[in-house]
Amino acid sequence: MEPVSKGYSWAYLTGSRLLSHGPCELLFAHLGPGAVTTDAVLYDGASAVGDVIVTLQAAAVTGMPFKPPVPIYCRKGLYFAQGSSTSTTAFVMWRELSHKAS
Repeated sequence: MEPVSKGYSWAYLTGSRLLSHGPCELLFAHLGPGAVTTDAVLYDGASAVGDVIVTLQAAAVTGMPFKPPVPIYCRKGLYFAQGSSTSTTAFVMWRELSHKAS
């Protein structure tokens, strides 16, 4: 039997980054704690000009989990934008969707 996690992607982030080039589902995100208040934004799109999915904010020394009750469909891709603090870290998990036409 194949491991269940094979169909999922994840990234530990320390800066802004394009996570998915096409349709995907956002499953989970966790903004890590820092020495100061941190923030980040997840976008449905290939850059920070996409549609905002969620803005995450965490106070110093506490993290901020984001676990939607159902996966969030991102039709244009998934982009993580680091906020105002350079100490921002995050873990994001998503599932790529097929690019095939139905």
